Order: sequence, then structure tokens, then C-alpha cells
Amino acid sequence: MTKWGDDDGGGGTFSAASLNGTYIFEGSGFADDGKAGEVAMLGTLTFDGVSAVAGNLILTHGNSSQNSCNDTFTTGTYSFTGGSGAPGQFTMQIPFSTGNINFGLLVPKPEGHSALAIQSDNGSLVGVSVCGSASITSMSLRGKLKRLDEGFGGDD
Repeated sequence: MTKWGDDDGGGGTFSAASLNGTYIFEGSGFADDGKAGEVAMLGTLTFDGVSAVAGNLILTHGNSSQNSCNDTFTTGTYSFTGGSGAPGQFTMQIPFSTGNINFGLLVPKPEGHSALAIQSDNGSLVGVSVCGSASITSMSLRGKLKRLDEGFGGDD
């Protein structure tokens, strides 16, 4: 566990328990399935405060046509990776039909009201089937999480 300065208003300690409860996840970026296009992800993620995350996500991808699908999972994982040099940092792995998409998370306060997310797969999705289709070969996503009991408007 690591303290992340007193000037952020939190002053507490980070741990896996910093992420606990149900969060709204909103992400956007780009994907390539032979034709590059914008991609968006929206849904809920439920963290258990220890290491497991479950969720229901809607993925929409637009290129020459519009594609949308729903993905529900119960076997995702996350972990606190902060250490003494990088407090508030977490990793998260979301499973799809085959393979996983990995994210880095930055939680600004130990209370875990919100987080910023960025996909950490370096764009490549080799061997990953997103919503039953292996046609998306690369994707770059970034977004934010906000705990449901905190509302979704405004900043943390």
C-alpha cells in the first residue's frame, strides 16, 4: 500500500480495495478490422475489492458500416500495481470470447470514486475475438470509470 500525497484531498492508502463496487465505464478510440474506424465502449464494471471484476459492456465500431455487440463477463481480473514510485496505478484484464483486452488504470484518490483507463495492449489484438468476431485486429481505447453511487456528471 502507498500514500499518494496529502494535496489530493484523499490522504489515505491505495490497495486493491480502492476499487470496490459498480462503476460506469465509458471508453472510446479506434479499431481496425481491415478498415479503420472509431470504436466506443460503454457499460458497467463491478470490482470485488480484492482482484475480480465482472461486467456488461456494449462495443460499437463504425467503419464503412456500423457494428454493435454486447459482451458480458464474470472472470475479469484487476490488481494494484502502485508500489512506492507509482501510487494509484492498477491493471485490469477484460476477457472476451477468446483472449483478453488489458488496461492500465489510474485512480486519483484512495477512496476509489473514479479512475482513468487506457488500453495497454499496444494496439494489437492477435488471438482476441471481440464479441465473437476475430476481425478486429487492433484497437486503441481510453476512457474513464465512475462509481455508480457517485453519479456520472462532473469531475472527481
